[in-house]
Amino acid sequence: MGLGILESGTAGHVPGTVLLDQVAAHSEQQTGRLKHGTGKSANLVLAPQPSEDPNDPLNWTTFKKHLVLAVIFFGVVIHGCVPSPLLNAGVVEVAADLKRTPTAVAQLSGYMLLCTGACGPFVSAIGRKYGKRPVYVASSLFGTIGILVSESASGYNTLLAGRILQGVGLAAYEALAIATIGDIFFVHERGPRVAVAMFLLAAISNGVSIIAGVITANLGWRYNFYVCLPFGALQTILVMLFAPETMYRRKAIYEIDTAGSEENLEKLANVEMRHVEHSRDITPDGESKDIERTTTTVSSVGSIPAKKTFVQELALYTGTYVDDPLWKMVVASVAILLNVGCLYQIVMTGLIIAWYVCVAITSGVIFASPPYLLGSATIGYMSAGPLIGGFFGALFPFLTAEPLVKFLTKRNRGVYEPEFCLLPVMTIGMVCAVAGLAGWGRVVSLGSSIYLVCFVWGIMLFGMTTIASFCTQWALDAYRQHSTELFIMNMVFKNFFFYGLTNYVIDWWVKDGSMDMAGTMAGITAALCLCAVPMYIFGKRYRNFWHHHNLLKTLRLETDHTGAEGGH
Repeated sequence: MGLGILESGTAGHVPGTVLLDQVAAHSEQQTGRLKHGTGKSANLVLAPQPSEDPNDPLNWTTFKKHLVLAVIFFGVVIHGCVPSPLLNAGVVEVAADLKRTPTAVAQLSGYMLLCTGACGPFVSAIGRKYGKRPVYVASSLFGTIGILVSESASGYNTLLAGRILQGVGLAAYEALAIATIGDIFFVHERGPRVAVAMFLLAAISNGVSIIAGVITANLGWRYNFYVCLPFGALQTILVMLFAPETMYRRKAIYEIDTAGSEENLEKLANVEMRHVEHSRDITPDGESKDIERTTTTVSSVGSIPAKKTFVQELALYTGTYVDDPLWKMVVASVAILLNVGCLYQIVMTGLIIAWYVCVAITSGVIFASPPYLLGSATIGYMSAGPLIGGFFGALFPFLTAEPLVKFLTKRNRGVYEPEFCLLPVMTIGMVCAVAGLAGWGRVVSLGSSIYLVCFVWGIMLFGMTTIASFCTQWALDAYRQHSTELFIMNMVFKNFFFYGLTNYVIDWWVKDGSMDMAGTMAGITAALCLCAVPMYIFGKRYRNFWHHHNLLKTLRLETDHTGAEGGH
């Protein structure tokens, strides 16, 4: 038993489990010839192992990796975070201008996210088969066109059309960004980047509300779109120029986190040794000292392609990355719900983020009504509370995720288990999220000071962001081979669920009050967080069970995740 995690009970490698700390595991003989980290991570075996191809994203320089991630995260902000809360602070003003009810205005965001959810499985399938780059570029274009249509809207239906286009643009950035982290970073590096992604997806929209509220009050709600347009255009240009394809057909032997075993580690170590011997056998002038050995090395390991030029990396089409038909991958995205671990992550993070969006939308009506009677600018300023809470909620996993992984891995004799991300940090998140939701409902029902409201709102977002960050890192490491389908279905579930909420959430508040509404959300959140205990204890056993009884394989829906062995 590793720190309370039950062993699988069968021999063989369990996907997700990684022999990470060579020193703590005393595995120098087994892993000493594999590639390792640098600096303070020099004792860590890199998982996955990068291939010898300079075009392998795992071999990119640190600067290039972070440049690509920065461009994608910029898209997450502009096309993923900004659209949904853009009209929240001015719900009443927009409703009066368009001569519609506040519920109808709230439904604009609901229809947008409904479209996002409906596009999800198709975005997943296209991204898996043809790569993420063309999907990102198309999403940026749709999002920017959606801004153009929305800013010129003269009526409700035109604004609805613009929001739907923005919904199409939102799909890739909400679902594929986290999977992209798994494409270009190693296991021990993912935690802080996932924390940043969750901060953007769950908390940055509060900053949008602050700015949008002021713009709506002083210039009118259409100016929100005028301000967004140049940023949308800039991001589209950047993604075209500086976001090359992150998908890569790497041989399965290199995927030691998903397909590793002692036998594979030994084979991979021999491959690495042959590469080293081959490089030593080449003289400075490029001629081989031993033609026979060089020939054997190349035929055993495979020829190494030339590094792509900047212009070559601009290509939108770089081939196919899986051999399965699109329809099969669309169905597989839905069928991933049959995996209990994936289902837990989808429901957990989907619900708590939907709760936050629900609170944000109702706040635009609650604080414009008695006893508060606030204007759109002041309502926007109130989002500073959850923005700060969300920031610290992301900063906490950003600072603790990697040290926590290294500490627990060392305690577990050098073996990393994805379940390390679930406890005890989920407990901290649960306490803050539940207390924040219940507290928000209570202080709003009493008409308390807006400063107290902002404080408990911040506590709520701290807990939600912490839960989402660590739960997402766990799922990414435990089921990385299903990461695209997993995060697509996470987006589909959240957006479909939120669309349902927009149809009655304001009426729910009017009928039952904020205490009943927030208390129901808090109770469901607590129940889901407590489910993390059995997921922690039995998680490894379930990963092993799924590995041997994969229902997607049974239904013949399992897709080719690493490409054929004849890949790079």
